[in-house]
Amino acid sequence: MKRGRMGSTAVDMTQGTPWKQILRFALPLLLGNLFQQLYNTVDAAVVGNFVGSEALAAVGTSGPVIQLLVGLFLGMSLGAGILISQFFGGKVFGNIQRAVNTAMLLTLTLGLLVTAIGLPLAPVILRALRVPEKVYPMAVSYLRVIFCGVTPMMFYNMVASILRALGDSRTPLVALGIASIINIILDLFFVIVCGWGAAGVAWATVIAQTLSVFFSGWRLHHMEEYTRLSRDFIHPDLHMLGRMVRLGLPSGIQQTAFSAGMMLVQSMINSFGQYVMAAYVVTMKVDAFCVMPLMSLGLAMTTFTGQNIGAGDILRVEKGCRQGLLLTVSITGGLSVLLFFFGKYPLMLFTPEPELLREGMHLLRILCPFYWVIAVSDLLTGVMRGSGNTIIPMINSMICLCLIRIPLMYWLVSLFHSADALYYSMVIGWCVGATFMSLFYKFSPWRRRALEKYQKDQQLLAEK
Repeated sequence: MKRGRMGSTAVDMTQGTPWKQILRFALPLLLGNLFQQLYNTVDAAVVGNFVGSEALAAVGTSGPVIQLLVGLFLGMSLGAGILISQFFGGKVFGNIQRAVNTAMLLTLTLGLLVTAIGLPLAPVILRALRVPEKVYPMAVSYLRVIFCGVTPMMFYNMVASILRALGDSRTPLVALGIASIINIILDLFFVIVCGWGAAGVAWATVIAQTLSVFFSGWRLHHMEEYTRLSRDFIHPDLHMLGRMVRLGLPSGIQQTAFSAGMMLVQSMINSFGQYVMAAYVVTMKVDAFCVMPLMSLGLAMTTFTGQNIGAGDILRVEKGCRQGLLLTVSITGGLSVLLFFFGKYPLMLFTPEPELLREGMHLLRILCPFYWVIAVSDLLTGVMRGSGNTIIPMINSMICLCLIRIPLMYWLVSLFHSADALYYSMVIGWCVGATFMSLFYKFSPWRRRALEKYQKDQQLLAEK
């Protein structure tokens, strides 16, 4: 374990009991994800209770659009994190500085590009999604404000990915905790006092996210000698950039394709009217909180795998995977039972309307018995990404979404003319994805290829 000047730590996950290391690392990630989700959740709760169902639908229908345009970058930040975790596990600290500088330039470039594309396209995309006229003006104003602040959002995600790659999952947590408190205060002020509606919660999110960037960036700069932010980012290491893009691009494509698919799903949901739209929004907020432990353990598994691949210990990766699967499936079982019987109460935080609560509870009872399937898929995806194999999770996601879920959704809707078709197609997609990842983990030669690829990259970087 290496300690920085400011007391933050870079945690070596190549030592100790695997499940304890994974859980210890995942807990701050979980809390951080809870704070991250709090941004959109508070937005939805405030507009749902103080503005109305139209504003609630406007905030919800904008989500897939934002994810579509920032999805590619999220893959790039993951690629940077995988690379840095492997350098850290292999104790090649000089390469970490080069990777950090290169990642900063990549973030700035992509952030400005997304803003330039998103602002003029926002109305066009919302029209294509068949957003109802009552909801459309608020959705446009919300989306445009979010796009104005997309660069700070990207910087936070990149810095957080770098810190997590070094085993520091606490700093992103603190940054998000501070930002979430500010976001809640500003949400209430902009909506209740200023009367800005959906645009108000968007401005609150952008301001809070920007403050989290300053804090997490400051901590990264003072963490270790090899993570200092410097003006050298204007001279990127092209080989490092290429490797970062190769690792991150498949995940970026996966995120973008998923978001594009979710826009089709959202369009179909919109066709069922304002109440189904709003019910879907609030249910997905509750759903997001429940799958967060699974996502956090998957992210922890990525760092664990990356560091141990760098150390050349593939047996430890397999041991960690077995222990991680037991952990995540156990957590899922408890959450599913609670949600199946008591899901109404978290739904009531977003809306008092009985019709929305009935539809939301119906959806939750379809989804929650299958959360264990997401648990298996997310953990194995974390292993593959940490090993440097980001192609397979991309293929898996695109098959499940583009070849299974969306065609099935359209077919079932045409047969039954019911929103239930959307929900059951989601569950079937999860099952196919978990099966594919399990078979690939068990029978493919990913272990040998991961070690060979890492050693080859180290040779190329040493030659430079």
